[in-house]
Amino acid sequence: MMSKKTILTVAPTGGWGKGRDNPIGAERVAEEVISCAEIGASLVHLHARDQNGNLTKDQTEFLKATELIRNESDIVIEASTGGLSALTAEERVLPVRNPRADMASLNMGSLNFLNEVYRNSVPDIRLWLRAMTDAKVKPCFEIFDTSNITLANHLIREGLIQPQFNFNFVFNYKWGMEYSCALLQVLKDMLPQQSIWGVVFGGNTDFSHHLQAALSGATVIRVGFEDSQICNNRAAKSNVELVRQVREDLEVLGFELMGVDEARKTLDVE
Repeated sequence: MMSKKTILTVAPTGGWGKGRDNPIGAERVAEEVISCAEIGASLVHLHARDQNGNLTKDQTEFLKATELIRNESDIVIEASTGGLSALTAEERVLPVRNPRADMASLNMGSLNFLNEVYRNSVPDIRLWLRAMTDAKVKPCFEIFDTSNITLANHLIREGLIQPQFNFNFVFNYKWGMEYSCALLQVLKDMLPQQSIWGVVFGGNTDFSHHLQAALSGATVIRVGFEDSQICNNRAAKSNVELVRQVREDLEVLGFELMGVDEARKTLDVE
């Protein structure tokens, strides 16, 4: 029987700098994350950014934000190693060393993204994975194409990652995978045993795909300003609006949000 419990993730910021109400500054980011945790988010996907909102190797604001969050909430903190930038692979992995990071995103392949190449080479993936292992931070495979799962399975067979395995399927980011129920089934069928999976949708205008994925067995559902600021065809003023609305939509379908303790156990995060 399909589980009717869901982990709700909030991705409160993007790496595009100021504008579009992208939350800027450690205090504002922490405030939104804490508010989202209070209404049901049990995981936060967070970027290291400077005071202008740009991705950076300087960890000052990131450290401050995570400290403020942890002082008020035990929400699972996932450090992002992604986003379009000129950062090197070594610089992108610095957030993993944050002492408050429980998880980290492990981007499993390169792709065309808008007019740029989002570079995630195999040597870089191995470097990031070693850093996560050394820091005892749980990786989450970010999947942009079916071939990414093939690589993940190869790394698993090498014994570089221990179960259980966490996957995120990333849809609708130009020019990445376009969501369909058929493609979702293909991705699910490729996963190794002892896996759980979640979904990310770029540019969504409502939560219909999120709900379809939940009904198809997704354990983790992500919303937030990194992906879209539209809440059922209206502009949201904060991440809290997105979290509240998707929670209501999930509950109508009979889903219950996991609390942080249950989410940690499900994600295999101490």
